Amino acid sequence: MQLPDAQSLVTQARSLLSSRQDLAWLGIRDTRLELILATSGLAFEKTSSRPPPTLTLLLREPVRLRLRDHLRANPSPGVQSLLDSIFLPPLAPLLPAQSPGGQPLEATLLLAAHLLDTSAFTANVAGDMKILAQQSINDRSLRPLQPFVLSLLSLARRFEYDSLRKILGSIDTLSSLHWFSDQIRSPTEPGDLLLAASLWAGPVERLALLPQNPAHPWADLSSAISLGRGAVELLVQRHAPVLSSQLPFPPDLFPALLRWEKSLLLLRALLFLVSSWFLILAFWRWLPNPFPQSPGPWRLAPRLLQTALLAFLLGAALEPAWLHPRPLPRYRLSLAETPFSAKNQSTKGNAMDPTNLITLAIFLGLQIAVYRICVRRMRQIENGPGDTQLKLRLLENEDNLFDAGLYVGIAGTATALVLQVIGLIQPSLLAAYASNLFGIACVAIVKIFHVRALKQRLLIPPEKK
Repeated sequence: MQLPDAQSLVTQARSLLSSRQDLAWLGIRDTRLELILATSGLAFEKTSSRPPPTLTLLLREPVRLRLRDHLRANPSPGVQSLLDSIFLPPLAPLLPAQSPGGQPLEATLLLAAHLLDTSAFTANVAGDMKILAQQSINDRSLRPLQPFVLSLLSLARRFEYDSLRKILGSIDTLSSLHWFSDQIRSPTEPGDLLLAASLWAGPVERLALLPQNPAHPWADLSSAISLGRGAVELLVQRHAPVLSSQLPFPPDLFPALLRWEKSLLLLRALLFLVSSWFLILAFWRWLPNPFPQSPGPWRLAPRLLQTALLAFLLGAALEPAWLHPRPLPRYRLSLAETPFSAKNQSTKGNAMDPTNLITLAIFLGLQIAVYRICVRRMRQIENGPGDTQLKLRLLENEDNLFDAGLYVGIAGTATALVLQVIGLIQPSLLAAYASNLFGIACVAIVKIFHVRALKQRLLIPPEKK
C-alpha cells in the first residue's frame, strides 16, 4: 500500500516516540501497565524506535508476576475467572501455563484479564468471554475458552498495545474476533490494512463482508485506503469489488455520478426494459408459425411479464459477482464446539448467497419461457385450420416439445454443478437441483392443465357437453 507522504509520516512518528519515553513501550498512556513495566526493569533498558508487540512484553517473567499480583487484588468476578483459567489444562497446540513453553498461554490470559479490567473489550465480547471463562472453570478444561485465547494470542503477537486496544474496540462479537485473527494468520497478513480500515469504517463486521479476489485478496481495500476515508466508507457500504476500466474516464466525474446515482440506476433499468421488449418481440417473430392465418398469442400482460423477467436476468448476468471467481477457502484449527460457536454456525448457515438466488431466478425464467412456448404452440393448434383428428395428431407430434421442461431442467442442473466446481457460484444443492424441480413442475402444469384440457375440448365439443 502506497500512501501520500507515508515515509515522512513514519519519520515523524518515530521522532515522537524517541522524545516521549512514556510512549516508547506501549504507544499510549496506561498508568497501570506503565507502573508494572517500570517496576519490572524495562525502564532501564534501551528503548526501540517503535513499540514492540504486546506479547513480547508479557513474555518477560517479571512483567507477568507483577501483573498477576496486581490483578489478584481486583474484585471483578470476570478478572478472577480469567486468572483461575491459567491453571486449567489446554488442548493442543497450547501447552499448560505452568509447564515449560506455557508462557504464551499465561501471558495471553493475563492480557485478557488486564484488557477486561481496563474496559478495552466491547460489552458483547466482554460478556461472552466471561461466560466462556466460567464454563471452562466448571468443565475443569480450557476447551470452551481456547478459541478466544488463540485469537487474542494471534493479535497480541502481531500488534503493539495501542493498536491492539483500537482493534478490540471495533470488534463487537467473538465471531468477528476469530475472523480477524484468521486474516492475521493468513499468508497475505493484512494486519495494517485491517487496522486502518477499522479506524475509518467502524466495526470489523463490515470488513468481513468485502468481496475478495483469490490472487490479491485485499487489493480493493488497499486502493480505497490510498484514496481516503470516503473511498473506504463507499467500499464497505457497497460490498462490491472495484472494477478497473480500460476507458479513459475522467476521475473528476465520479462525485457527480454518485450524486446522480439513483437517477442513473433508474435509466439503466429503463434501458434494460426497452431492450428486453424488442428482444422478446424479435424472438417470437423469429419462431416459425405454421398457421399464419390464426390469431397471434400476444396479449399485453404476458409480453410485459416476459419483458420484466428478461430485463431482470440481463441485469443479474451483468453483476460484478459473476465476473470474479470465489476466493479460496481458508482452513483453521477446529476445536470442540461450544454452545456459543454452535449458535454462530447455525446463524451463518441460514443465509442465502446472492449468486445462488440469481441462479434460481435464471432457472425459473428459462422454465417460464418453455411454458410460454408450449402454450403458444397449443393455441396455434387449437385455433388453426383442420379437423379434430388432425389437431389430435399434431398434439401427439408435439409431445417432445411439451417435455422440453425436463430437458432444460437436467441441463440446468448439470450447468449449476459445473459452475459450483469452477467456483463461480457458492456450493449449494438447492441451486443445483432447483432446475430439475422447476422442469418437473413445468411439464406437469403443461400436460395436466393444458394438454389434457385441450384434448378434452377437441374430443368433446362444447355443444355436445
